[in-house]
Amino acid sequence: MRIYRTLAAAAALGLLYAWMESVFLQYGFLQRLAARGYEGANVVVLFLAVHSLTYLAAAFFPVSDRFGPRIAIPPAILMIMLPLLTRISAFLPPALSVGAALSGLILSAIGAALFIGRWGVFLSRLIPDDVALVFGLAPLVATFMMRLAAFSNILLIILGTPLLVFLLLFLSEDGFPEDHIRSIPSADFPLWRLSLFFFCLYAANGFLLSMIPELFPPSIPRAGQVSDWIRTISALSAAVIFRFYPSAELRTFYKGAFPLIVCSLFLLLFSPFQAVSRFLMETGLAFLDLYAWLLLIYFASRSGERRNTVVHCGIFLIIVAGAVSHLHLLLRNGAPFAAGRPDILVLVLPGVCLLLLMLVVWDGREIPLQWGGDEDMKGKYRDPDPSSGCEDEKGGASASPDDENGQEKESEMHLRMRLLEFNLTRQETEIALLLLQGLKDRNICSILYISKNTLKYHLRNIYRKTGSANRLELKEILD
Repeated sequence: MRIYRTLAAAAALGLLYAWMESVFLQYGFLQRLAARGYEGANVVVLFLAVHSLTYLAAAFFPVSDRFGPRIAIPPAILMIMLPLLTRISAFLPPALSVGAALSGLILSAIGAALFIGRWGVFLSRLIPDDVALVFGLAPLVATFMMRLAAFSNILLIILGTPLLVFLLLFLSEDGFPEDHIRSIPSADFPLWRLSLFFFCLYAANGFLLSMIPELFPPSIPRAGQVSDWIRTISALSAAVIFRFYPSAELRTFYKGAFPLIVCSLFLLLFSPFQAVSRFLMETGLAFLDLYAWLLLIYFASRSGERRNTVVHCGIFLIIVAGAVSHLHLLLRNGAPFAAGRPDILVLVLPGVCLLLLMLVVWDGREIPLQWGGDEDMKGKYRDPDPSSGCEDEKGGASASPDDENGQEKESEMHLRMRLLEFNLTRQETEIALLLLQGLKDRNICSILYISKNTLKYHLRNIYRKTGSANRLELKEILD
């Protein structure tokens, strides 16, 4: 069932992305408003403003989970209001026609945000492998649906997407048990730095992406359609590398994005192979995007009942940062253009500065190796019995929590000293300690936020260095 839920999440998010693009492209909502005499503010900005504020409202006023899968009914109804009210507006007087169409747009923006936020909370219950798979497949689904919409009746896409996403969410959440991820401790890390990092990352990401049409102008007609596939392949490549490359830990994955961006800028300035430069830049930005999503899900999965707030606030910051990164397009007439081609250094410099600021704010080392903090990891996975009181089975007084913590810390320090004898790396040491706690592979992957292939790679090194063949032998060697 795990793979089905993962594919359902990828299909649902891809459908939602395609739906939001189709509203303004194939469905032609702007043209429909113009035909009704609308001359007001930018409708796309209105949609994004309502969409982003919905995430903020959902973060502080979450809906109770007691409704279960039925919670997906209101978002589906709200999204269907767009085609319904747009159709009704054609039969209304001019004074009411525009208001009805805009009402449909606003309601659909709210519904799409509620759907995406719900799927974000859903992702916080998955392991890193599955989150990366969703990240890579969702753009593929979106691109395919956009192409399908261009050759079919767009109304089927506009009406069918809310119903299909509702069905996927209903089937995926029905009977989905709460798992161990809720109990995993988070790193001791200030959330304001996480918020600042998110803003800097997506501001830089959005700025560089907005410059791609200028830096890499299409050389053939309809080349803009090909560009979607380049971005899709880049996202899929980043997900595949994280999932299958043995050393693709979360920290090293973050640092691996910057050499790709540097190579892209170098080829852009000194090489005629712009297609390669474009692909490298897109892949580097996809690395950062995937890292940020994994980081958001990492904190959300460890926030317990507050996971809803973490997910929605994170998506809100992503949209706000993306909007800020596109403000320069409003000042495009004042930018230095020479013979129709922008000055590359002037355009790229703000994005590079944001990336440097991001590196200062965040170096990727805080997450998530410090698992053994103030509390015992075994205690995190053991349901306490409040009725046990302070006496043991024999009726005597049990040891105080401070004494138990002191003994456990002393035991952990002893194991760490023993592991130093085998010349294990820091990551291998943390994995070995978790193995000795009796945790399974899925738990270890969720705690350290690594893929299963990365775990297998480290396990081979641990067994080779310690001369053991399995976990039991490793425990016997260290006892």
